[in-house]
Amino acid sequence: MIADAPELDAEAMFLCAAMWARDVERIATVAELVLPDDFERPSHAIIYATWCEQARAGRPHDAASIAARLADAGEERAPRTVHSALRGITTLGAEPVALGWYAIDVATAAYRRSFLAVAEAVAHAAAAAPTGELFPILVQYGTRQRKESRRLAELRRRLGADPEDGSAES
Repeated sequence: MIADAPELDAEAMFLCAAMWARDVERIATVAELVLPDDFERPSHAIIYATWCEQARAGRPHDAASIAARLADAGEERAPRTVHSALRGITTLGAEPVALGWYAIDVATAAYRRSFLAVAEAVAHAAAAAPTGELFPILVQYGTRQRKESRRLAELRRRLGADPEDGSAES
């Protein structure tokens, strides 16, 4: 669910923290295990993909560097809405040490949304697919959800979160 206020939007706070983060190990973990597809807002996904490219290459990943890469990409890849989102995100004041918390929040929200999509797809299959294809369809979705569950668990483990209580180390 997208928050109306940027300071309540885990995606926006995550991106703000990511741009100012300097913990190389944490940055590498986040860039590996959080995916652009985890973002509900398309502008955020584009900003994050650009951040990942910079972080993985060991290049600066601060707001000015991201803005320059987005400008280099051109307006077709990074429309004005992306630049507007970046300006708002940059000034949120998220603590870089909270990057792990926000990463887990973003990935968890995406994981929950994926269950809604699976429920809709399975309901559609139940109504429209041939009976003989129903179980294989269910297995296909279950396999994908298991993979996503493992990715989220790995993210939590590597960022120091306790799956029992939802806490993460800073």
